[in-house]
Amino acid sequence: MEINALTPFQPIQSQAAQNRKTPAEVTKGFSAYLSEALDKVNQAQVESARLADQFAAGNAEIHQVTIAGQKASVLLELTVQVRNKVIESYQEIMRMSI
Repeated sequence: MEINALTPFQPIQSQAAQNRKTPAEVTKGFSAYLSEALDKVNQAQVESARLADQFAAGNAEIHQVTIAGQKASVLLELTVQVRNKVIESYQEIMRMSI
């Protein structure tokens, strides 16, 4: 039986300090996340339109068109609901008294 030495532990506080980001870094990360999410919604819309055009030309199956259309619809509805929640949260914060 082989016994290995334990690795030294670092205090929790120093690990938290290493992972701490500035507000500018957090904002940039959140902005990139939102931009990427909106790009995915746009890609789903474009793919749905492309498949609809292909179906009209007789080059696609109806189930492909239906699935792509529903996917695009759900993504767009999700985006609208997230936007509504963000606006509602902003309005609630603005109503707070300091």
